[in-house]
Amino acid sequence: METTLAHHIAAVVAGLASGIVSEIGGAGSLISLPMLIGLGLPPSVANGTNRVGVMTQYTMGYIRYLTHRRIPHREAAILSVTLVLGAIAGAFFAVRIAGVIFNWIFIGVMILTILFTFFSPPPADRPDKTADPVGRSRLADYGIFLLLGLYCGMIQAGMAYLMYYVLVTRLHTETRTADAIKTYMSMIVTPFALAVFVWFGHIDWELGACVALGGGFGGWVGEKFVERKDTRTVKDCFMVALILSVIYMLLFVQLHFHDGIMYL
Repeated sequence: METTLAHHIAAVVAGLASGIVSEIGGAGSLISLPMLIGLGLPPSVANGTNRVGVMTQYTMGYIRYLTHRRIPHREAAILSVTLVLGAIAGAFFAVRIAGVIFNWIFIGVMILTILFTFFSPPPADRPDKTADPVGRSRLADYGIFLLLGLYCGMIQAGMAYLMYYVLVTRLHTETRTADAIKTYMSMIVTPFALAVFVWFGHIDWELGACVALGGGFGGWVGEKFVERKDTRTVKDCFMVALILSVIYMLLFVQLHFHDGIMYL
């Protein structure tokens, strides 16, 4: 695909939106990935290109966390082993699956995210009960993180929030610590999934760099919203954008709506 200045600007905007949303609550890829597909990238290439921005966002987020609070690296690294194994397998599946099937799966994820956001209450704050925030993890928990890794490697969108939800509700990790852990673990696992897309040549590096640039700035902007405790506005905008993304993916990508006619 021949890229133009408009493509590069759109990729920066996609990264910016993704960075802001990811910093506040996660799932920013649900916005950036449809935008990359809309630019004409095949789903697998858009998926791989988006990972460049994701890796930048989580790396910068991890650096910011290091300046604010302690991250339990050893405990988080233990759970990350199964997460990484799952991510590699999921990425291999993502590069081999047909684009039309991936799009339907992605649309399903977006719809589930909308329903989950509307009907599921956020995890309640939990006090820090132990010096080892993941010390109570059981064999089943490693299986859960293996499944999370599979999802991360295949789609990735909303991965950080899913990890946060499991850490808080199942492992009873203190909420601020869980937030730091999910950022650290996301930073660890993303390069492994990215490497699979690189191996198969499913990355547009020019657009990936633009997404990374926008994502880095978007993370900084999102952090300012968090500091001002004005996250509701961004979340409302995210829901509107997500609904529009679902409509776009259904009508113009899957059903090929053109000139008032649906082409299956």
